[in-house]
Amino acid sequence: MNKILGLAAAAAVLLGGAAFADPVTSPANVRSGPSPKWPVIASLPAGTDVTVIDCGAGWKRDWCEVQAGPVHGFVAAGVLGTQGNNVLVAPVVTNNQVAIYKGPGVNYKIIGNIPENQTVNQGACVQGTGGVIWCQVNYGGKKGYAIQSELQRQNALFPL
Repeated sequence: MNKILGLAAAAAVLLGGAAFADPVTSPANVRSGPSPKWPVIASLPAGTDVTVIDCGAGWKRDWCEVQAGPVHGFVAAGVLGTQGNNVLVAPVVTNNQVAIYKGPGVNYKIIGNIPENQTVNQGACVQGTGGVIWCQVNYGGKKGYAIQSELQRQNALFPL
């Protein structure tokens, strides 16, 4: 029980501090177990150094157990990348020039473009028509949606 309270307190510190800091960039949700069914206990912004404890064979490399400061939990393996010898929450970059749409679909107006190989702030993703996944993005003051397949975690350990 004390361990759960400690995790909750650590998450509150990390998440509470974000209200006064710059917006969280392409965060990774830290969960209490290795599945999206487990509750989110914290959110780590891109660039956060993490210690990888295990990416167990039973999880088929889909989830890794990590430690980042006081936060201990599980993240989707695809959000982890490398910078030199460090493992971190990898930033999201564009594969090509990417259109920003006002809503999650090609029927919405294009409100801007993101050049190739640019870091972008990615938020939640939703499924649109035809099974296409659209993610909220923020780039150059433009907030809208981009096709998920045009975005990737830079230097990802386990590309999606």
